[in-house]
Amino acid sequence: MSVPQRFATHAVRVPILTYHRVHAYATELKKSTPDLTVEPGTFQAEMEALHRAGYRTVTQRQLFDAMYGGAALPPKPVIVSVDDGYVDDVTEILPVLRRLGMTATFYVITGRTHEQGFLSSDQIRQLEAAGMDVGAHTRTHADLPVLPAARRRSEIDGSASDLRQILGHPVYWFAYPYGAFDPAVVAAVRRAGFLLAVTTKAGTTASTSAPLEIPRIHVGRSATAATVLGLVAGSGSGPQPSAGSAG
Repeated sequence: MSVPQRFATHAVRVPILTYHRVHAYATELKKSTPDLTVEPGTFQAEMEALHRAGYRTVTQRQLFDAMYGGAALPPKPVIVSVDDGYVDDVTEILPVLRRLGMTATFYVITGRTHEQGFLSSDQIRQLEAAGMDVGAHTRTHADLPVLPAARRRSEIDGSASDLRQILGHPVYWFAYPYGAFDPAVVAAVRRAGFLLAVTTKAGTTASTSAPLEIPRIHVGRSATAATVLGLVAGSGSGPQPSAGSAG
Protein backbone atom coordinates (compact mmCIF):
# COMPACT_ATOMS: atom_id res chain seq x y z
CA MET A 1 0.00 0.00 0.00
CA SER A 2 1.06 3.57 -0.60
CA VAL A 3 -0.35 7.06 -0.56
CA PRO A 4 -1.30 8.31 -4.05
CA GLN A 5 1.16 10.88 -5.36
CA ARG A 6 -1.54 13.28 -6.48
CA PHE A 7 -4.73 13.86 -4.59
CA ALA A 8 -6.89 16.70 -3.32
CA THR A 9 -7.22 17.22 0.41
CA HIS A 10 -10.16 15.14 1.54
CA ALA A 11 -11.80 14.70 4.93
CA VAL A 12 -13.95 11.81 6.08
CA ARG A 13 -16.11 11.76 9.19
CA VAL A 14 -15.63 8.46 10.98
CA PRO A 15 -15.88 8.39 14.79
CA ILE A 16 -13.08 6.24 16.26
CA LEU A 17 -13.81 4.94 19.75
CA THR A 18 -10.82 4.22 22.00
CA TYR A 19 -10.79 1.44 24.57
CA HIS A 20 -7.92 0.02 26.62
CA ARG A 21 -9.00 -2.72 29.03
CA VAL A 22 -12.28 -4.62 29.03
CA HIS A 23 -12.01 -6.51 32.27
CA ALA A 24 -13.53 -6.88 35.72
CA TYR A 25 -11.51 -4.22 37.50
CA ALA A 26 -11.75 -5.97 40.86
CA THR A 27 -9.90 -9.01 39.48
CA GLU A 28 -7.06 -7.27 37.62
CA LEU A 29 -3.67 -8.70 38.56
CA LYS A 30 -2.08 -5.30 38.06
CA LYS A 31 -4.46 -2.42 38.57
CA SER A 32 -4.73 -0.10 35.60
CA THR A 33 -5.88 3.48 35.76
CA PRO A 34 -9.55 2.94 36.69
CA ASP A 35 -10.89 5.12 33.87
CA LEU A 36 -9.13 2.90 31.32
CA THR A 37 -10.93 -0.27 32.41
CA VAL A 38 -14.46 -0.89 31.10
CA GLU A 39 -16.43 -3.72 32.65
CA PRO A 40 -17.24 -6.58 30.21
CA GLY A 41 -21.00 -6.20 30.57
CA THR A 42 -20.77 -2.48 29.88
CA PHE A 43 -18.66 -3.02 26.77
CA GLN A 44 -21.12 -5.59 25.47
CA ALA A 45 -24.03 -3.19 26.03
CA GLU A 46 -22.17 -0.42 24.20
CA MET A 47 -21.43 -2.58 21.17
CA GLU A 48 -25.01 -3.90 21.07
CA ALA A 49 -26.35 -0.34 21.22
CA LEU A 50 -24.15 0.72 18.29
CA HIS A 51 -25.29 -2.29 16.27
CA ARG A 52 -28.97 -1.73 17.01
CA ALA A 53 -28.65 1.96 16.09
CA GLY A 54 -27.35 1.02 12.63
CA TYR A 55 -23.68 1.86 13.11
CA ARG A 56 -21.35 -0.36 11.13
CA THR A 57 -17.70 -0.85 11.94
CA VAL A 58 -15.18 -0.25 9.17
CA THR A 59 -11.58 -1.33 8.76
CA GLN A 60 -8.47 0.80 8.46
CA ARG A 61 -8.23 -0.11 4.78
CA GLN A 62 -11.79 1.10 4.25
CA LEU A 63 -10.94 4.37 5.97
CA PHE A 64 -7.77 4.75 3.88
CA ASP A 65 -9.65 4.05 0.65
CA ALA A 66 -12.37 6.55 1.58
CA MET A 67 -9.77 9.21 2.38
CA TYR A 68 -7.56 8.73 -0.66
CA GLY A 69 -9.83 7.10 -3.22
CA GLY A 70 -13.27 8.42 -2.39
CA ALA A 71 -14.54 4.91 -1.68
CA ALA A 72 -18.01 4.71 -0.18
CA LEU A 73 -18.48 3.89 3.49
CA PRO A 74 -21.62 2.60 5.21
CA PRO A 75 -24.13 5.35 6.10
CA LYS A 76 -23.16 5.28 9.80
CA PRO A 77 -19.50 4.21 9.95
CA VAL A 78 -17.57 3.80 13.18
CA ILE A 79 -14.20 2.33 14.14
CA VAL A 80 -13.63 0.55 17.44
CA SER A 81 -9.99 0.79 18.49
CA VAL A 82 -8.29 -0.91 21.43
CA ASP A 83 -4.87 0.13 22.71
CA ASP A 84 -2.04 -1.71 24.48
CA GLY A 85 -2.65 -5.37 23.59
CA TYR A 86 -4.07 -6.81 26.79
CA VAL A 87 -5.24 -10.41 26.69
CA ASP A 88 -8.74 -8.99 27.16
CA ASP A 89 -8.66 -8.41 23.41
CA VAL A 90 -9.24 -12.10 22.76
CA THR A 91 -10.95 -13.18 25.99
CA GLU A 92 -13.52 -10.39 26.36
CA ILE A 93 -13.62 -8.15 23.28
CA LEU A 94 -13.30 -10.54 20.35
CA PRO A 95 -16.24 -12.79 21.31
CA VAL A 96 -18.58 -9.77 21.47
CA LEU A 97 -17.40 -8.43 18.14
CA ARG A 98 -17.70 -11.78 16.39
CA ARG A 99 -21.21 -12.34 17.71
CA LEU A 100 -22.32 -8.96 16.37
CA GLY A 101 -20.39 -9.16 13.10
CA MET A 102 -18.23 -6.18 14.06
CA THR A 103 -14.55 -5.42 13.58
CA ALA A 104 -11.97 -3.46 15.56
CA THR A 105 -8.39 -2.25 15.35
CA PHE A 106 -6.05 -3.54 18.04
CA TYR A 107 -2.89 -1.46 18.64
CA VAL A 108 -0.30 -3.78 20.18
CA ILE A 109 2.75 -3.02 22.32
CA THR A 110 5.03 -5.56 20.69
CA GLY A 111 7.58 -5.83 23.49
CA ARG A 112 4.99 -7.29 25.84
CA THR A 113 4.03 -10.42 23.93
CA HIS A 114 5.83 -12.61 26.50
CA GLU A 115 4.35 -10.86 29.55
CA GLN A 116 1.47 -12.29 31.54
CA GLY A 117 -1.78 -10.53 30.79
CA PHE A 118 -0.78 -9.38 27.30
CA LEU A 119 -1.39 -10.86 23.87
CA SER A 120 0.98 -13.56 22.69
CA SER A 121 2.11 -13.77 19.08
CA ASP A 122 -0.41 -16.57 18.50
CA GLN A 123 -3.21 -14.43 19.91
CA ILE A 124 -2.24 -11.50 17.68
CA ARG A 125 -2.51 -13.83 14.70
CA GLN A 126 -5.87 -15.03 16.07
CA LEU A 127 -7.20 -11.47 15.98
CA GLU A 128 -6.17 -10.99 12.38
CA ALA A 129 -7.56 -14.38 11.36
CA ALA A 130 -10.90 -13.26 12.81
CA GLY A 131 -10.95 -10.26 10.48
CA MET A 132 -9.61 -7.68 12.92
CA ASP A 133 -7.01 -5.03 12.12
CA VAL A 134 -3.71 -5.06 13.99
CA GLY A 135 -1.65 -1.91 14.40
CA ALA A 136 1.54 -0.92 16.20
CA HIS A 137 1.76 0.91 19.53
CA THR A 138 5.58 0.89 19.83
CA ARG A 139 7.67 -1.73 21.58
CA THR A 140 7.50 -0.49 25.18
CA HIS A 141 4.83 2.25 25.24
CA ALA A 142 7.52 4.90 25.39
CA ASP A 143 6.87 8.66 25.45
CA LEU A 144 8.15 9.24 21.93
CA PRO A 145 8.77 13.03 21.90
CA VAL A 146 11.30 12.83 24.75
CA LEU A 147 13.38 10.01 23.25
CA PRO A 148 16.70 10.38 21.41
CA ALA A 149 16.34 9.77 17.68
CA ALA A 150 17.92 6.29 17.75
CA ARG A 151 15.66 5.09 20.55
CA ARG A 152 12.64 6.60 18.82
CA ARG A 153 13.45 4.64 15.66
CA SER A 154 13.81 1.46 17.69
CA GLU A 155 10.37 1.95 19.22
CA ILE A 156 8.58 2.84 15.98
CA ASP A 157 10.44 0.88 13.31
CA GLY A 158 10.97 -1.97 15.75
CA SER A 159 7.26 -2.37 16.40
CA ALA A 160 6.61 -2.43 12.65
CA SER A 161 9.29 -5.09 12.23
CA ASP A 162 7.95 -7.15 15.15
CA LEU A 163 4.44 -7.22 13.72
CA ARG A 164 5.70 -8.01 10.24
CA GLN A 165 7.49 -11.02 11.68
CA ILE A 166 4.41 -12.13 13.63
CA LEU A 167 1.86 -11.60 10.85
CA GLY A 168 3.98 -12.18 7.77
CA HIS A 169 3.16 -8.85 6.11
CA PRO A 170 3.64 -5.10 6.69
CA VAL A 171 1.39 -3.23 9.10
CA TYR A 172 0.35 0.30 8.15
CA TRP A 173 -1.56 1.51 11.23
CA PHE A 174 -0.05 3.19 14.32
CA ALA A 175 -1.18 4.68 17.64
CA TYR A 176 0.96 7.10 19.69
CA PRO A 177 1.57 6.05 23.31
CA TYR A 178 -0.07 8.59 25.64
CA GLY A 179 -1.22 10.34 22.48
CA ALA A 180 2.14 12.13 22.54
CA PHE A 181 3.70 13.30 19.28
CA ASP A 182 5.52 16.22 17.69
CA PRO A 183 6.72 16.91 14.14
CA ALA A 184 9.83 14.74 14.59
CA VAL A 185 7.73 11.82 15.85
CA VAL A 186 5.25 12.16 12.99
CA ALA A 187 8.13 12.20 10.51
CA ALA A 188 9.57 9.04 12.06
CA VAL A 189 6.19 7.28 11.87
CA ARG A 190 5.92 8.27 8.21
CA ARG A 191 9.45 7.02 7.43
CA ALA A 192 8.62 3.70 9.08
CA GLY A 193 5.94 3.16 6.45
CA PHE A 194 2.79 3.78 8.47
CA LEU A 195 -0.06 5.32 6.45
CA LEU A 196 -2.57 6.20 9.18
CA ALA A 197 -1.88 7.04 12.82
CA VAL A 198 -4.26 7.89 15.63
CA THR A 199 -3.94 10.28 18.54
CA THR A 200 -5.87 11.04 21.72
CA LYS A 201 -7.05 14.39 20.38
CA ALA A 202 -10.83 14.58 20.45
CA GLY A 203 -12.64 14.63 17.14
CA THR A 204 -14.37 12.57 14.50
CA THR A 205 -12.79 13.61 11.19
CA ALA A 206 -9.82 12.01 9.41
CA SER A 207 -8.16 14.12 6.73
CA THR A 208 -5.53 13.57 4.07
CA SER A 209 -4.00 16.83 5.29
CA ALA A 210 -2.92 15.04 8.51
CA PRO A 211 -3.29 11.27 8.08
CA LEU A 212 -0.85 10.62 10.92
CA GLU A 213 -2.77 12.82 13.38
CA ILE A 214 -6.25 11.31 13.31
CA PRO A 215 -8.45 12.12 16.33
CA ARG A 216 -10.36 9.61 18.41
CA ILE A 217 -13.02 9.49 21.14
CA HIS A 218 -12.03 8.15 24.55
CA VAL A 219 -14.50 5.74 26.14
CA GLY A 220 -13.97 5.71 29.88
CA ARG A 221 -15.21 3.63 32.76
CA SER A 222 -18.19 5.86 33.49
CA ALA A 223 -19.53 5.69 29.93
CA THR A 224 -22.80 3.91 29.22
CA ALA A 225 -24.41 2.65 26.03
CA ALA A 226 -26.31 5.93 25.80
CA THR A 227 -23.10 7.89 26.31
CA VAL A 228 -21.37 6.08 23.46
CA LEU A 229 -24.31 6.63 21.12
CA GLY A 230 -24.14 10.32 21.92
CA LEU A 231 -20.42 10.46 21.30
CA VAL A 232 -20.54 8.87 17.85
CA ALA A 233 -23.54 10.97 16.90
CA GLY A 234 -21.50 14.07 17.66
CA SER A 235 -23.25 15.34 20.76
CA GLY A 236 -19.97 15.91 22.57
CA SER A 237 -16.46 14.53 22.33
CA GLY A 238 -16.34 13.16 25.84
CA PRO A 239 -13.66 13.72 28.47
CA GLN A 240 -10.21 12.77 27.30
CA PRO A 241 -7.82 10.86 29.57
CA SER A 242 -4.82 12.61 31.03
CA ALA A 243 -1.70 12.46 28.87
CA GLY A 244 0.18 10.39 31.41
CA SER A 245 -2.37 7.64 31.76
CA ALA A 246 -3.66 6.59 28.39
CA GLY A 247 -3.00 5.76 24.80
